[in-house]
Amino acid sequence: MPSPVATLQTANPSMGTVSRQPQTTGQAASPGQAPFTRLSRQGQISGPAQAGQAYGALWTPILKPVGGYLRYLSLIVQSVTGGALTGATVQADAPYNAIQNLFLRDPYGQPVIQASGYSLYLINVYGGQFGMLGYGNNISTLPSYTAPVAGTGVFNFILHIPLEMDSSGYGSLPSMNAASQPQLQVQFNPATTVFGAHTGTDPTITATANEAFWMAPVDHPEIAPPDVGSSGQWSEARAAAGIASAQYQRIQLPRVGTFIHTLILVLRDSTGVRIDQWPTSDLTLWIDGVPILWETLQERTDKMYAGFGVTRPTGVIVYQFRDSVQTAVSGADTYDLLMPTTPATLLEVSGTFGTITNAPATITAVTGELFPVGGIPYTHLAQ
Repeated sequence: MPSPVATLQTANPSMGTVSRQPQTTGQAASPGQAPFTRLSRQGQISGPAQAGQAYGALWTPILKPVGGYLRYLSLIVQSVTGGALTGATVQADAPYNAIQNLFLRDPYGQPVIQASGYSLYLINVYGGQFGMLGYGNNISTLPSYTAPVAGTGVFNFILHIPLEMDSSGYGSLPSMNAASQPQLQVQFNPATTVFGAHTGTDPTITATANEAFWMAPVDHPEIAPPDVGSSGQWSEARAAAGIASAQYQRIQLPRVGTFIHTLILVLRDSTGVRIDQWPTSDLTLWIDGVPILWETLQERTDKMYAGFGVTRPTGVIVYQFRDSVQTAVSGADTYDLLMPTTPATLLEVSGTFGTITNAPATITAVTGELFPVGGIPYTHLAQ
């Protein structure tokens, strides 16, 4: 039966969605059937790995079919012993800035995730798709994390490249055909981006992309996750307008066109350094010329902490729209509060910015978007 709620827009491949059903004949569970997750099981396979990569290299691994639906990729990045650095200084975004850019595309080449390493770190912290409220979402506090050492260049971290939106498997990506797999591409930065100007011998990078998935149900292989083909996507883009020092400005944000579930904004000066010169008393989020959130920076900081249990990084503010069920953002959300936008929506942030020594500053928007097959995000909850 058609949904009584009109959709914002039809899934459109030209806009980079995977809001369709590739490479599988599976059907979403219908009322009266057991939930997909009860019929399936979670698994993980050893994905592609490559050792001995130089800083600045491009890694294009071939993902393996999992015989089910990809939940996320576990991206392990290690800078291994062997370096001897002189005059190195660990940079502010290290070690995550070892990744210049990561692309994950669906089998048809449409982008699902596009972000830098530091943005991927913020997606883990604030995306609501891994861990919650200070437990697991801050990967720098996980046992696997090793902070970068300036003298040797050694570090270790694990980024989760998320696909599923919640514990029902909603948003998981079909991965059954070896000839038609999602495509992963990782561009690493030069060592100077991570450790500043230095001399000596740089270490090498070892990268691994393990694949977590839902198994296709053995007794009901026709059953797929709810609204299969729905896609939770992430993208990183810079706002066009620069920000002058100590001025009131309204800055148009670059990504609209579907439901926005998370909006992460990073303020950087003209040298690329994160700065905390956000408006302190009149921080405002606008939609189509209407101020929907007028706050102090302290209020926004407190809301971020209540939602995620992590101290706000310098220069970062987050608007979360995944707190329909509870203050703490997690996979339990029902998506009732997602921000609906269309391609014509005007999304802006404004206020009187602080003193910016190296002006103009810029805002980078890391946007979490949901493209639902069912037209509205929460139709799968009735299944």
